[in-house]
Amino acid sequence: MIGFENGNPLCAACDPDMIATADGKECILRSNTTCKCSSNEIRLDRNVNGILLDTVLCVTCVQGTYPSTDCSECLPCDGREYSGRANCVCPSATHVRLRNYCLHKDDVADWPDVRNTYLMKFQSESVDSYYLRSELQVAVHLCKRKDRMACEHLSNICALTLYTDGIACMLFVHTPLAPVWLFYSKQDAASIVNSTKISEKYSLRRGDNSSTLDFAIAKFSLNGEFLSIGRPNLPCQLLRNVRFGVNYYKRCKTTAIELLNAQVELLSPYLIFKNGNRTFTHALPVTVKPAGEDVDEIPQQQLVRKFFLVDNVSGFKALPTFLNSRFAKAPQISVLRYMKSLTVLVDVQDGEEHGKIFAPFLIAKYDELTYQELLDNPDVVVEYKVTFMLKGSDVDYNVQITIGVLTGIALIFSTVRAWSYYKRNHNGNLSITVLLWFLIYAMGVVGNVITFVCIGACVYLFVFYKGQTVPYILLPDDASEKKIQTYISVAFSFKIVEMIGFVCQHWGLSVFFIDWEQPRTIHSQVKYDSPHTSLRKLYADRFPRSDGRPTSRISSDMIASKRRRRSRKTNESPSEISKFSPTDKYAPDFSSICSLSPMQEAAVHNAPISIWRTYFVANEWCKLQTKRRVNVVLQSVYTLCILQIFNLESWMLAVPDSSSEEARSNFTLRYAICTFVYVSVYFAQWLIRVTFYERYIRNRLQKFVDLCSVANISVLVLPHNYYGFYIHGRSVHGYADTDLPTLISDLKKEEDNLCAHRGLVPGTTEQTFIISLTHSFKSLYDELLKQRNNENAGPFRGNDSPSKSWKQLNEMRSKVRTFLIQFLDHCSESEDYIIKEQHVLEKLCDVLCQDAKDKSVFYIDNNYSFSRVILYGNEWLLATFEITVFAFLLALYDTYVLACVTTVLLSQLFLIIIRCNVKRNLCNKSLLDKRFLM
Repeated sequence: MIGFENGNPLCAACDPDMIATADGKECILRSNTTCKCSSNEIRLDRNVNGILLDTVLCVTCVQGTYPSTDCSECLPCDGREYSGRANCVCPSATHVRLRNYCLHKDDVADWPDVRNTYLMKFQSESVDSYYLRSELQVAVHLCKRKDRMACEHLSNICALTLYTDGIACMLFVHTPLAPVWLFYSKQDAASIVNSTKISEKYSLRRGDNSSTLDFAIAKFSLNGEFLSIGRPNLPCQLLRNVRFGVNYYKRCKTTAIELLNAQVELLSPYLIFKNGNRTFTHALPVTVKPAGEDVDEIPQQQLVRKFFLVDNVSGFKALPTFLNSRFAKAPQISVLRYMKSLTVLVDVQDGEEHGKIFAPFLIAKYDELTYQELLDNPDVVVEYKVTFMLKGSDVDYNVQITIGVLTGIALIFSTVRAWSYYKRNHNGNLSITVLLWFLIYAMGVVGNVITFVCIGACVYLFVFYKGQTVPYILLPDDASEKKIQTYISVAFSFKIVEMIGFVCQHWGLSVFFIDWEQPRTIHSQVKYDSPHTSLRKLYADRFPRSDGRPTSRISSDMIASKRRRRSRKTNESPSEISKFSPTDKYAPDFSSICSLSPMQEAAVHNAPISIWRTYFVANEWCKLQTKRRVNVVLQSVYTLCILQIFNLESWMLAVPDSSSEEARSNFTLRYAICTFVYVSVYFAQWLIRVTFYERYIRNRLQKFVDLCSVANISVLVLPHNYYGFYIHGRSVHGYADTDLPTLISDLKKEEDNLCAHRGLVPGTTEQTFIISLTHSFKSLYDELLKQRNNENAGPFRGNDSPSKSWKQLNEMRSKVRTFLIQFLDHCSESEDYIIKEQHVLEKLCDVLCQDAKDKSVFYIDNNYSFSRVILYGNEWLLATFEITVFAFLLALYDTYVLACVTTVLLSQLFLIIIRCNVKRNLCNKSLLDKRFLM
């Protein structure tokens, strides 16, 4: 102290080689480097007459005296404060000497001097601690005698044991009577963490005076001496610059040797806040746990006042000596305990008290290093985390309720789909297959529900968190984020099952191409000249020149009369029909097409029907199978470009504003932004495709239907046993094998409405139908296809020549074609169909309410429903699957680049599987040669 100013003392620091006197008024030279005297010495600054000495003088107390508490004088051993110090005589008859203290035998009579008293229970082993053997009994004795420093020392020992039920903690358990405040009452734990004594209102706006939480730390040495209190000066910047409302996470590295050489200090946390112009401090509760032990509900925890960073003293073993009953300290430490993580939980008040907080709560978790690990000197990671939570804002509960309600609706929808599956595949009782498909449908819909609820919740949090200055909503903690990640994992598993079900459902897809082309009659045998024959010679006399007679081409006006002729031909007696099997009567026989005299038979022949139109339509069908409304590669490219170009990563930082140098990206914000951008790009692609591209540029489905009409080929698709689709491609001009001028002329006639319409029913334009087949039709159709396997036709028969095998396959295909042509022309004697409109309920629910019993039913379809068997019509299924994959990978690896790339790879793998399956089905069901499929 150098003087006074306005009644207040003025102080100045002493020189580096000097120290302040005991009264603080002067500076005096140091006597040694530590500036401390021994336990049996007192410190003198002045002479007896009050004159300042040259240096600090340490004087040893004589026999029969001991230093006072402030080390200012020597007190006689027979005084009131007599405690059996080193210079005092300790009578062996009534007292026991313990270290430098002489204790009465009655005071230590009940002391449990057994090994369990001194055990430090670590996770790796229990250590008979030398430090507890040398300090515990003395600290307990002095604390019972109201020695404040000894009680602090004893409380520190209790903290080193992680507050286990031991002797060191017994004096502090009963809070009102405890000499040092160490424990909170368990009954008051709930009220403590919900305390509203902190009256300051905090702001989320950067730069405000109330935008940071001001923590303070009281430090105590291991022996109980109070060191300091003030702003935290801890490793890893613990409890410094804690911004209000911003979740914080940091990992710091140190080494095992640094921990071994660190000073052991006990810390008590406080929060400094303001109420008007006054400043207050509020003690903060702490709970300590070993590493790996989870923290349950906070009100159920034992709240304490102290924690520590490292314990490198209690892990030394006490080694017994054989000469006496004393113990020696082990040369090496057995176990070192250190703080592995520190978590600060801050509950923010809701309602009218926006901006105020409840008392923050600290969670310290400890891990250990064994002696062998200390020799390796590994890097030690310390985790530091600050989490803000808003009271009354339970995101987990809202997400669970939403998922639960929508799951109930999804199950109803899945029940309708399973019923539809049953109607389309079974005419008997319910089977286990229907239940299996119900589960698959339910898992797919529930997967969609979970995915979009999680995305919606994260987007909601992002929208309302960013830009707010008053905390109406905060980001979820790690536990809530883990739940969202778990939900997405479940949704991903469900969608995988759904996609496997989609592939299995279309694995046996039956497709047959019905060629309506009829053979043409020519008046001379077709000659197959050598490859060196000129084109002029090859086609010179192939067909007769026109002589004014009508050609053999069948016009659209002859279709009805042709059906009547076929109907009269099929009206044979039952005895004649019964001579043949149900499939033999569909053997190809085109003798009735023209009637020739014996003189003409030698010169008139039927030209074979070209197969190339069928293969061309089949290849186009293969291409159509893997066409989609959305390009997944462009989808990922657009997503990455938007995230990078518009610098959206800055919005992923866990701060209310858009940028921060210290904050790290938050999972919730990253998940919200990335999934929102991905879904938005997906929706934009789909919207442009549906509203503009398909309307004004190109409609792939309509193009395929037009191709079928030009090629004179219809397509029958059966994805289920008794349910399918029919594309009517019969040409209104009779023939499709013609030259280009005739083809253009035919199309011009259709454009000018100078010929019949393309519809299945004369005078109509409907070419696509949803069909419901009778059991008898499906049985007969399957019987025709089974002959391939029964006769081992095609390349599966090894005894016959390839030409003979393919001839049998062609005959079988002709049988199926003839059967379907007669059925579609209403010329079949046993099978027929009717054409009708679907009811509104059937269209909405995609369910056929009535079964086809006597006749098959063709439902008029103007929405290209056959797209359900191709990827083009399953865009919702594929979109939700890819969105779920993207969301799952984003939640799993927290990188949108990997999520985009992996989503594209999985999508392409799925396309390859579909493409291979389509070719396999065309070979097996359509009776086509795979060598001609592109």
